[in-house]
Amino acid sequence: MIIFKVKCKDNVDGPIAFSAVSLIFSKPNQDMEPVQQTQPTTPAPLAASSTGLFGTKIPATAAFLIAILLFLLPFAEVKCNNTTIANNTGVGIALGSDWKEVVSKNLFGNGFEKDTTTDDKKFQRQDSNVFAKIALGLGILGLLIALLAPDSGGKINLIIGILAAVSLIAMLIDLRSKAKSDNSVKSSDLGINAGVSVTVDGTGWFYLTIILFILAGIFSYLRVKNKQPT
Repeated sequence: MIIFKVKCKDNVDGPIAFSAVSLIFSKPNQDMEPVQQTQPTTPAPLAASSTGLFGTKIPATAAFLIAILLFLLPFAEVKCNNTTIANNTGVGIALGSDWKEVVSKNLFGNGFEKDTTTDDKKFQRQDSNVFAKIALGLGILGLLIALLAPDSGGKINLIIGILAAVSLIAMLIDLRSKAKSDNSVKSSDLGINAGVSVTVDGTGWFYLTIILFILAGIFSYLRVKNKQPT
């Protein structure tokens, strides 16, 4: 800062008097640092966010688990002229358990004769069905992979889910084939007249299990695919 003193003459008559006036000039500070323009900082791109619930192992795990539990429910029904007379669970078909009677034989009048050999309300014990065993085993394997290795078993579980569904379809075809050839459900064992039509069909739980196996495989595959870098 620089100070100048200037004497000014008063505009009056008589002796001239000068008064001192101080003028103060401020010198700009040339050493001032230049103002830096700050640019707005943009946040670093976040990593690929999660795709929600379907980006976790929950959907595939739940689908496999529910499909396995459905094996405890009736999977197939024996029908006489479109009337259900017996059924069996998925586990029962896999293990070869007895077919449990749904209705009494007396309901059909003379078409059913009393047979003391089947008075325990159960049909003849059947052989275990290999396709039901395969489907159940694949379901358990898929569940373990979904729980223990969800990030690397996507493609494997997709194949497992499809194979499990195909195995269930093969199980039903096998049961129908045996029913037609009298190897599984025989008319003589049921006390049915020869003219009565006996068929085997899948229940709603059976078809729901097929859908769940397929969905479980798809969920596992999508989870791994969504986590792959693009």
